[in-house]
Amino acid sequence: MRTTLTAPSNMTSYEIIVNTGNKRYSGTDSQVYITLFGNNGKQTGKIHLKNSNNKDPFKRNQADKFRVQGEYIGELIKLRIEHDNTGRFPGWFLDRIFVTDLNDPNTKYMATCNKWLAKDEGDRQLSRELLLKKQTNEIIRNNQYKVTVYTGNRKDAGTDADVFITLYGNLGETNAIRLASNKKSFEAGQKDEFMIECPTVGELNKILIAHNNKGSASGWFLDRILIEDLNKHYLYEFPCNRWLAKNEDDKQISRVLFPKKASVYENEPTTGIVTDAGVSYIVTVYTGDKQNAGTDARVYIVMHGKNSSSNKILLNNGKFENKSLDKFTFNASNDLSPLTALDIGHDNSGCGPGWYLDKVCLNF
Repeated sequence: MRTTLTAPSNMTSYEIIVNTGNKRYSGTDSQVYITLFGNNGKQTGKIHLKNSNNKDPFKRNQADKFRVQGEYIGELIKLRIEHDNTGRFPGWFLDRIFVTDLNDPNTKYMATCNKWLAKDEGDRQLSRELLLKKQTNEIIRNNQYKVTVYTGNRKDAGTDADVFITLYGNLGETNAIRLASNKKSFEAGQKDEFMIECPTVGELNKILIAHNNKGSASGWFLDRILIEDLNKHYLYEFPCNRWLAKNEDDKQISRVLFPKKASVYENEPTTGIVTDAGVSYIVTVYTGDKQNAGTDARVYIVMHGKNSSSNKILLNNGKFENKSLDKFTFNASNDLSPLTALDIGHDNSGCGPGWYLDKVCLNF
């Protein structure tokens, strides 16, 4: 009896998630195609991205999921994404792409674009080759984040709407997470704190903050948001200082915010560290014992030497409460030694910025 030997299939299924950016006119009506490249020199053919989980794919600030068939080409290293420039609105602003080989669902890849594919925007290219970064299992482990929201201190700044936040990092992104509390939140001049637990997204590179426009007073003026990664001991600041309102500013009720440089701090809650090479100093700040002596503002110091001065150094993790002591350790440049003076100040932000300072002690 003669049997026919069948070679193992060289086809696999890929899950492709395409995130369109949140810019004006960022969506496209064109036909979009993707080509994947492996580390062994092989590549798939040009794959048409159709049959999205959304009725209208590639719309502004939308994630579209596709399941496609393609040749198995081993570990992925890059992709080519392109469109045919057809339709009434062909220009497209692509944020990022996630790729998963469904035969190995624990291995995911991410490519960041953050550019236009348009004949009338950017460099006028309709095709991009993007490097794929393999994601580690870190993305599936839960992490805790402390989110502190500062509503602006101006008339009608507060909102009755439900507020949602999405975190974006170098390892992935969360779903929209509602910032809910048992007390009334997001009032004018108020600071609200929330603890959220979700899969870690790695180093934060942006957030999306939005509300659903519900309630009798839905318009919201957001000052800023602080996010503490409680596992990695990083503090991120996302300035806003704009309205999220249908009747103010640009009428948008969502904002993409980008962080200032993150600060690293120690596990001890009132001790901050700035890691520059040089002389080590211990700065101890004493808040006075008077009514309303504490401050919600961001406190900073400037260190002065004989021939140079430091930049503003934010004391990011201080409490600065009535009759309290906050201690910080800094490694400052050798150029500042010996120190001749120290300035301390704050930025007058928050619902209670006024501060009664007793004294500052400096040791090394």
